[in-house]
This record gives sequence, C-alpha cells and structure tokens, in this order.
Amino acid sequence: MIAEPRTWLPDPSHYPEQMTPLSATVWFEAMGAGLHDAARELRAPFGGFRTRLELGWAYEGELDPEWEADRSALERAALELPQRWEAELRPRVHEINAELERMRPEAPAPAEAAALLDRLWKLVQEEWRLHFLVVLPALTAAELLHDSVGGDEPFAAYRLLEGMENPADDAVWELADAARRERVDDVLQDFQPPAALQRLRETAPGRRFLRELDAYLARYGGRSRWHELSLPREVEQPALTLDSVRLALEGGARPTRAEPPDVPAELRDLYERARRAYALKELHTYDIDYPGLLATRDALRGFGRRLVAEGLLDEVDDVWMLEREELRTALVEPLELRPIVSSRRDELERGRAAGPQSYLGEPPAERERDSVVEKFYGSAGSALNGAGASPGVAEGIARVVAGSADFSRVRNGDILVATTTTPAWTPLFPSLGGLVTETGGILSHAAVVAREYRLPAVVGAAGATRAIADGARVRVDGAAGIVTILG
Repeated sequence: MIAEPRTWLPDPSHYPEQMTPLSATVWFEAMGAGLHDAARELRAPFGGFRTRLELGWAYEGELDPEWEADRSALERAALELPQRWEAELRPRVHEINAELERMRPEAPAPAEAAALLDRLWKLVQEEWRLHFLVVLPALTAAELLHDSVGGDEPFAAYRLLEGMENPADDAVWELADAARRERVDDVLQDFQPPAALQRLRETAPGRRFLRELDAYLARYGGRSRWHELSLPREVEQPALTLDSVRLALEGGARPTRAEPPDVPAELRDLYERARRAYALKELHTYDIDYPGLLATRDALRGFGRRLVAEGLLDEVDDVWMLEREELRTALVEPLELRPIVSSRRDELERGRAAGPQSYLGEPPAERERDSVVEKFYGSAGSALNGAGASPGVAEGIARVVAGSADFSRVRNGDILVATTTTPAWTPLFPSLGGLVTETGGILSHAAVVAREYRLPAVVGAAGATRAIADGARVRVDGAAGIVTILG
C-alpha cells in the first residue's frame, strides 16, 4: 500500500494553468501510474507523484519508492536507451497511437462504449509508462556525462550536448523558406494569422504554401501550449505555426547548430552513447507526446459527441467538465450531467479568481531530492534570482508570455518571461535575446533549448511574471542566475 502524501504542492512547471476535470483524471490516474510503473522498472530513487485537483489547480505529493533504488540500473538503462527505443519502445508507441486514432466511441452499444473508455485508459497509461522509460534514462544520460567530465565549470558537460537535432524547429525554417520561395512572406508578416490564412487561400502561390503547412501539421500538429487536453492542438488552430514562421522570417538567416565538440578519447564511447540517449528527451515527443495526446483528445471528444447526440450534454466540450467515472456511468445509464457541468464551471471560475494555494495539507518540509529530479523540476527561488541555466548576459525588452495567444506579440531580440515553456514553444527560441522562467531546473525544457540556441537564461526565478512588467527593459545573467530590471 502506497502511503498518501501529507503535503501537496503546486507544480507550475507542468501545470501552469487550471485543468479541466477530465483532463486532470487522465493525467493524474493514467499518466501518474505510468510514471510510477516506469520508476519501479528502472529502480529509480523516487516513487513518482500523487496529484489532486482543487478548484482546477493541480497539487502534487511526492511518493517514496516502494522498491530498493539502484542507480546503476538507471545508468545502464540510459546507455541502452537508443537501442531499446528503436527495437521495442517506439514500435509499441506507434501501435498504441494507431489504436487510439481508430477509436470511434460515437456508435457502439453502451456496454461497448464503456469498454472502449476503459481500453483508452489502459493505452494512455501504457504510453506514458513508455514516455517515462525514455525521459528518466535520457536525463540520467546527461547526469552520467556531467559526473564523468567533472570540474568546477557547471555547464561543461551540457556543452557536450549542444547541436542536437530538432526536427520541428527545422521544419519551421523550411516553411519560412517556402514562404519566401512562393513570395507570400509579406502576407505572413503583415497580417494576423486568421487574415493571413484567408489571403493565402486566394492565390495559387498561397495555396502551394498551405499544402506545405498541411504537411507540417500532419507531423507536428499535435502540439499545444501545454498538456491540458481541452485545449485545441496546432492542427486545429495553426495560428501558433504561422506566428513561428513570422518570427523566422523576421529573424533572417537560420541559426547555425553547434558542431559536436572534440571529446577526449577516454570519454568518446560514453559521450556518443549518452548523447544519443539524451537526444531522445526531445525526439520522443514526435512519437509520444504530440500524436498520442492528439489521438487521446480526439477520442475523448468522441465520447462528448455521443453524449450530445443522446441529449445529455449541450456542447461537445462539456465532456471536459466530467471525471472519468462520471463519463463512464453516463455511457451505460441515464445521468443528469448538466448540473455537474455547471457546478464544475463555477468551481473553475472561483479558482481562477483565487489562484493556487501555496500548499495543501501539512506545511512543506525540506527534503533532499535526487539530482535528476531536482535538475528537471528545479526548486523555488526568490524573485528575480533563480538558477543560471545558460551562460551569457543579454539586455532587451521583456515580453511576458502566458501562452500561445501571446506569441504574436514576441519580436526579435525580446527577453521571454514565462512561467514555464514546453516543446510547443521551441519555435520562438531562435528569435529571442534571452529567457526567464519562474520554474524548472538546469535540465528543464527551457534550460536545454536555451543552451542549444546560446541564449542567456535564468530558470526558477519565482515571481518573475509578476515582478517584471511587459515591455520593461531587463538584463539576464545566465551564469549567475540573476535578472535585473533596468527600467
């Protein structure tokens, strides 16, 4: 029996906004179990998290492992990850996504529809077990390299990991090249995305560009600003893509990727294996996170369409206001759902006004975290002081960005200030002058991609989005971990 956490803390790096009940139960049940199962298989020194929802805000309680941790097992998994990914994990991921994409919950008999929901839950749990069987060893690979390089320079090992492949970034630059080639770049730069799309449809060059955009969305369109399943994906609202292409056009030349460094002979084998493993921290998202979450969202909306057709819901997206057991019950027997939907929307409004609490349960006590967990999640810092994540000093205009709706305000050279970033934000990075996030550690998404683009970055600067006004001039010292407001 796993002991229930006594303290529950918000985790804005992974849950930066409120969650809907159905999306929360997917994450907390299926994906939480996936993390726990992967950590157990890898003999990791932590047991994962339990997560709960209060007025739409997610709170995590860290679990102690029920197994004896074995760091050497995790290190072996790191070095064997590329082979296991290609031979075992990736093929199974593709099978899961194909089954999720085939789900049509609108038509079956009630009992079959309930069984289909149960099957979806099992598939999502398995897919996210596979996700963490990649991510935990990939993070450990960076730690292995860091421990082997040693020395006092904190970024030495991470510089060895620069120059990683980023297919989605490359694809955005290819779209920018296509816009120039078709001479529609002025449309993308002069008009907001809805108007730009309309103008592109009106000309032959514009339609040729849109075919290239469609090909991009077929591969990368499962992205959204974060993992909340009620949010439309990029393929549904391609404004995010067009804003990324605009920034690429405004930025001019494509950034050059860092060349792999010279490595001492005695480290070369470890370096090559660790680098291939660590690359999967980003590359796996194109097989798991984007297509998997898109297919999960589509299937769950199918259940919503079914309940609308049966007269139990008014709108398809009302399904996000239900918890899994409520949805399952409604599939097999009459259940008055409208009062539940109305009550949940009221709860979200109250939570939006109140904001998240600093903790639930017992006051938090200091606890020592495993180094991999600490470098991924980070720890709270005082306002405008955080962890240096990518060295260098930059000055520029602060652009406080809450999500993809704000991407159109970002201009070349801006200092991005955000609660957190996800892979969906990566196309912004080439145009930035620097980066500040309120959450995360040295192996968080923001830190890793900032080093890739040689952007001075500070992560874990608690309160930055409130302390720094949009449009203020700031200085970012990415080695010292200090952000200074200049005026």
